[in-house]
Amino acid sequence: MISRFNFNISIIQTFINLFKLACYAKKDNRDSLEKKLLNYYPNSNFYFFDHGRTALFEMLNQIKRKSKKRKILVNSMTLFEVINVIIYAGFEPVFLDNSKNSFETDLDINKAQLDKKDIAAIIITHLNGFNKNIFSVKKQLIDHNEKNDYIYLIEDCAVSLGAKSNNTYTGSIGDFSFLSFNIMKNITCYTGGVLIDNKKGISSITSGKYLNQNRLNIIKKIIFVLIIQILNSRLLFPIFFKFIRFSHKNSFNFFLKKYRTDFVVSIEEEMPKKFLYLLHPFQIDILIPQFSNLEKNQLIRMQNSKYYYENLKHLDELKFPQIEFTQENIFIDFPIICSTKQIKQDLFNHLLNKNIDVKNYYYKNCSEENIYFKYENNCINAKSISDNIIMLPVHKKVTLDLKDSIILKINNFFKEGN
Repeated sequence: MISRFNFNISIIQTFINLFKLACYAKKDNRDSLEKKLLNYYPNSNFYFFDHGRTALFEMLNQIKRKSKKRKILVNSMTLFEVINVIIYAGFEPVFLDNSKNSFETDLDINKAQLDKKDIAAIIITHLNGFNKNIFSVKKQLIDHNEKNDYIYLIEDCAVSLGAKSNNTYTGSIGDFSFLSFNIMKNITCYTGGVLIDNKKGISSITSGKYLNQNRLNIIKKIIFVLIIQILNSRLLFPIFFKFIRFSHKNSFNFFLKKYRTDFVVSIEEEMPKKFLYLLHPFQIDILIPQFSNLEKNQLIRMQNSKYYYENLKHLDELKFPQIEFTQENIFIDFPIICSTKQIKQDLFNHLLNKNIDVKNYYYKNCSEENIYFKYENNCINAKSISDNIIMLPVHKKVTLDLKDSIILKINNFFKEGN
């Protein structure tokens, strides 16, 4: 039995990293990391933070100095932390709907939002690493900006490092973009993020706002991740999974909100201080070697996704986003969209009961959350996708036997008339 979570760093390597950190003599390998990133973003400047959301926060503060407008267009299907950061930075989110046939933002169906006054920027989230529409969005913004005040284009590349659109790396297309390096991403240093300035318009980050991390902070974060890794190991996960399944069935909220980031949405009065840190030099050292396996892991995810699709596409009760199975797309998981919310819930429970660890899409339809209800929204497609989606694991530890088992259980579910 395998966890749906992918850890790009092994448990053994995490133990080694803890030992190395205890003996770490501070050095600055920032230049080496920048050289790696320049292969993807050749004309950009980079600013390193302890979280992707921190990179976005600084980016929005930079825009705030240049623009008097105070609204941000943003995908309704995104992590709620992105919406919170928009609010923390002093802006108001305006939600954009998704295309009916993909997870991407389609400005043709959001033209009324784009034409609103007081729009400072648009954040395009490359949902699940899919990216086909980004050049269409950019062209529409160019046309808009020729006749109106400038709207900045921000790419949320938290899960799309290495993805391409028209043979161009995502993250290099907009004015700004940001990456995340938390433990679930395709490369990781446990926490971490990068602000990518493609126009080189930032002279310096906000003075005095961000602190350097001490060694103890990093040790605490690595120990927390190590606990999660151990619980998700082959030895302990079958036991741990029983508790996960019990929690889902009994709405054990305290556990789910700690373990499942998609479960509870909340906001504080201001950007929490624990996120106002720069990336530690030791984390940079952890990141650099992982670039060598990025394309290989990306290929495995694509091949696993294609295998699911080829063996499930005959089911009338399921739909799939219109995407190409190439390495231009980053498949963090493989999405299947059920025809109704009830079928989705029944299938989700069926797979959990059969000891298959799948997940509800961790990008919620944020426009439906009570704490954001006062903001402009009319996201019908996002609601349909969010209500009806299940994500299947595709990471490098997913074996052929596991894929076949998942496919068989899904096929049997529909054969049995559920």
